[in-house]
Amino acid sequence: MARKARKAEELYKEALTLSAEEREELKRLLSMQEDSLWASPEIEQAWMEECDRREKAVAEGKMALIPANEVFQSVREHLAKNEEK
Repeated sequence: MARKARKAEELYKEALTLSAEEREELKRLLSMQEDSLWASPEIEQAWMEECDRREKAVAEGKMALIPANEVFQSVREHLAKNEEK
């Protein structure tokens, strides 16, 4: 295994020992890369909060996940209907 891969594996194993709060902070810090594609830190923060909200809703059974193939099929059908009009 290459050195970088070993280091990443070691970091991953160490991250698994963190508390939930520490993992959240690590996730936040990792998402704040200088080459971020976000328009602003505020937009990035808003999306992170939305992701957290959706993750919680799924975990609580308040929101269902839809398989990608079903989503793509639905979009194709919707687009086909609109093309016919």
